[in-house]
Amino acid sequence: MAKGEFEESKKFNLVDALEYISNMIVAKNIIEENHCVVQAFVFDYGKVQSFEKSPFARFIHIIEGKAEVVINDNSTFLQKGDSIIIPGHFTSSIEANHKFKMICTTIKTE
Repeated sequence: MAKGEFEESKKFNLVDALEYISNMIVAKNIIEENHCVVQAFVFDYGKVQSFEKSPFARFIHIIEGKAEVVINDNSTFLQKGDSIIIPGHFTSSIEANHKFKMICTTIKTE
């Protein structure tokens, strides 16, 4: 198991541990294993992260704020507590119409 930026077997509050930085997207690894990567992201207002057709599925969970997720040109608006699965082999983007924090779990298939 690869080490992330958070200490194993120690309690932490992910929302409090993530800071907004002006005009940036911040990513922190929580844990990385052979076929799974769990990351925390912080998006400042106006930032967009686009993905080409990745072979991997991604599970997105919003932990603070509001986000827009676009999958194959279809927009879905998410707020705190909402989740969505981005299927593999789909184009997608994650857009910050508001500042937000999220967890992204990438499932790597062989």
